[in-house]
Amino acid sequence: MDAETDKHVSGAGEVRDLVARLADLLVAGSFEGTLRAEERLRAVAAAYGLRAEVSVLAESAVITLDGSTRVVVHAPEVPRLDQVSALKPWLAAVESGALPVGDARRHLEEIATSPAPYRPWLRVVGVVLFSVGFGVSIQPTWQEVWITAVLGVLVGWLQVSVQSLGRPGWLAPLASSALVGVVVLTASHQGWVHGGTIELMIPVLFVFIPGDSITMAMVELSAGRITAGAARLAQSLALLGALAFGPVLAAAALGMPQSAVFDSQVAPSLGALAGWAGWAVFTVGVLLVFGMLPRDLPSALAVVLVTYGVQLLAVRALSSLAGTFVAAAVMAVLCLLAGRRAAAPPPFVLYLAAFFVLTPGSHGLRGLDAWLGGHPVQGVHDLAGMFALIAAIALGILTASVLVPGRRPGHSAGEVRDGH
Repeated sequence: MDAETDKHVSGAGEVRDLVARLADLLVAGSFEGTLRAEERLRAVAAAYGLRAEVSVLAESAVITLDGSTRVVVHAPEVPRLDQVSALKPWLAAVESGALPVGDARRHLEEIATSPAPYRPWLRVVGVVLFSVGFGVSIQPTWQEVWITAVLGVLVGWLQVSVQSLGRPGWLAPLASSALVGVVVLTASHQGWVHGGTIELMIPVLFVFIPGDSITMAMVELSAGRITAGAARLAQSLALLGALAFGPVLAAAALGMPQSAVFDSQVAPSLGALAGWAGWAVFTVGVLLVFGMLPRDLPSALAVVLVTYGVQLLAVRALSSLAGTFVAAAVMAVLCLLAGRRAAAPPPFVLYLAAFFVLTPGSHGLRGLDAWLGGHPVQGVHDLAGMFALIAAIALGILTASVLVPGRRPGHSAGEVRDGH
């Protein structure tokens, strides 16, 4: 092997390692979709003069580069938002040719192995804020505030403990929903709380609800990524099932009938601004739970409040489904246009908190709990509502990909997920 050939092999090996490491990060953080992952991996290889054949699924990627094939496998998770923000300038530097391959690999490894930006106790605080903020959007009452705050401490501690011990990912949702069920059903039985038990459980379990993943599965299916979309949809429904089964286990452990898990609203006791304040508190919770950088918070909060305001107006003027479609389209357009500025957070960082405002996953959990609690008609109604909302949001995001200029249909939808 002559010197020139040896140099080529060595360079190709470095690029192959770089692309494989990036694929590992993208697959690991693919809980909300993979629409632009293949394009990004090919672009990084092309930046160093090589052509890559790439196939990315929900939990794996196959990369063929310079005659050698790598397979990457990783369970999909929600990516840390600080890492998504760090990848944006890294990708820009690589694609512009400003980073030698060795430097690119070193910088990528620094991003991948960077410590979480917030200590575990702050992530517990984040779950509390996340739960309380969402809780007042379901029931704007002081009862909702105090019980979700108490439950948020328990669930946050349990989530952090499971993660630190390296236990399976399904354990925290199931254990949390069972624990929340025991506390809420006991409080209801003792007369300490009033109204439906489901409304008191959902806010604190909302951190686990895969509404964003279900919606992006619908986007993937609509964009022709059948295998990835179907696998993501199955995973999301399995997670919803685990969350819904927890209260059933709790009722059985307490010797209560399944009908103790029921849905019933109570009269609001907070003012008209409770929803706005709740979503602001919620966004701070997203920052702490998902590792958003503090500098990205103002932009993310602005998108959340605009999305909430548009949804309120559009639902009143049109209908629930049509209003959700309009709000989803506006949200996606805002994220894509704002994210194109070099100094702005990536679209996915702006998108994640705002997406929760549209809340399709909570309808699914409510429906499953109502069904398992002995109310099949209401359960089917809520599940049907979830899928209708998912379709409205997915079509709103896809519509935004057409409305935003300078992109081919489908690419902008991928930008919202991939953050670039």
